[in-house]
Parts: sequence; C-alpha cells; structure tokens
Amino acid sequence: MTGPLRCGRIRYTNDLPIYAAFDAGAVACPAQLVPGVPTELNAMLLRGELDVSPISSFFCAEHADRFAIVPGICIGSRREVRSIYCISKTLPPQLAGVPIAATTESSTGRNLFAVVCAERYGFKPQYVDSADPYAAYRSDGSPCLLIGDKAIDAALAANRADVHDIGDLWHAATQRRMVYALWAVRREVAAGRPQDVAELSRALLRALTWGNAHRDQVVGAAQSVIARPEGFYLDYFETLNFNFDDQAWLGLETFLTLAVKHGLLAAQPHLEFFRGVPSHA
Repeated sequence: MTGPLRCGRIRYTNDLPIYAAFDAGAVACPAQLVPGVPTELNAMLLRGELDVSPISSFFCAEHADRFAIVPGICIGSRREVRSIYCISKTLPPQLAGVPIAATTESSTGRNLFAVVCAERYGFKPQYVDSADPYAAYRSDGSPCLLIGDKAIDAALAANRADVHDIGDLWHAATQRRMVYALWAVRREVAAGRPQDVAELSRALLRALTWGNAHRDQVVGAAQSVIARPEGFYLDYFETLNFNFDDQAWLGLETFLTLAVKHGLLAAQPHLEFFRGVPSHA
C-alpha cells in the first residue's frame, strides 16, 4: 500500500487537545484523517479501512491479536470523565433488572458501567440499544447511558442529582484511573510500514504537546464546534488524561481483569505496543 496512512479521529470534542494542532496547521499530520464515532472507527480499523486509529480500549482488548498500541497517548481520566454518563432518576445501585437505554456509539463506556455494576453493586445492567438514549430520560426519567458530546449536552440539561459520571463511579470502585480510547495500528501495517507509523506517532505526540501549550486555542476550537458555558472546556480538558503513562496502564489492566472476572471478556488479553517508535518524539 502506498500513499499516506489512513488515521481515524473521534467525532467528539474530546479529541481536540490532540487534533486541534493538525486542524490549525501547527503540526503537520502525515496521514489522511477520517472522522467517526468510536464504534465506527473500531469497525473500520478491524475491516482494514483505516491503518491507525483511536479506538475503544475494550474493543482493542477484544481484538488484541489484530492490533498494536501506539504508545504515549490515550483518552482517559484520573477520576471523573465528564462525557460518559448514566442519567437516571433511579440511582445506579438500584438499576438491577431495569432496562437502560444505551448508546450504540460506545464499547468501553457500556462495558465499564457493566463492570462497575457487577463489581460494586452485584448485577449486570440490562441494556436496550438506542439511537437517542436521552429520549427515555426526557420522557419519564428512565435510565440512559450516553457518551461523548451527546452525553455532555444531556448532563448539562438534566437534573444534576440524576447525572452519574461513569469515570467517577469507576474510581470509587477501584481507586484507579481509566483509559477509554487508545491509538492502535493494524499489525500488518506496523510490520509493513513501520517508518510511516513511527512518523505518525511522533506527530501525534507533538500535537499533544502543542495542545497542552496552547490550551486557549484548543478551547476556542471546541467552542467553534459546539458552544458551551464559559469555562466548561477548560475544566473538561483538564479533567481528561491524554498521557498513556504507568497509572493509565494500571487502570486499563484493572478494567480488563475485572471484565474477565465478570464474563465480559473471555480471557485476559495480551496487549502489545508498537515498538518502532523512538523513546523521544
């Protein structure tokens, strides 16, 4: 295969601390960027329609034999995540047997809430797939599970007491950080085009460095996509963790171990990193 690598980007504002540098021309992106929601990017990478992409961490674990992880970057949280919510008038510990309208855009979010419910409350949630989960809550307060910008907007509109941050619930259950999305490369691409993958990886790390140093511009870019209350994006981007460091890895390992324990994964996956990247970007 020739030409630039095909790299996914998440069609939410949460990728802007990395991708805003590419959008602004501050960092050259050596790839063709293809937007999609997480489940779309998951499927496209698996089908070979993308070469590298941010994908759901749970999906990566399900297909660990097909992907290698691009080191250094992720989309995670230290505690709350502020863009994956269960919104419900019934508290999460009391949702056993209650249908939960759930987004189809998420793999990690659905399984993370399932792990929390199983580990902390003793039941597995009963999901009902929905293109508009928040409609159930708007109708009669029924529980819903949302991710991304739809989750943010729903949380801003809902009764505050009904909004339950899945990252916060996870941290309360485990005292761990969490990784929701990571960048992965198909193994055949990593083997066949290691220099191109390494170049893209270095560009992603440079873009993250630029985003950290130019947070006002990142916030402005986010506001131009979806306008939100003053100060929201600054707090939101500070809440998220984009560094795939040891604490993030420990949180991910804990999540996957509990997913195996509660029958969401068949076996502990063997995740491997792409090794063609120099230690310094």
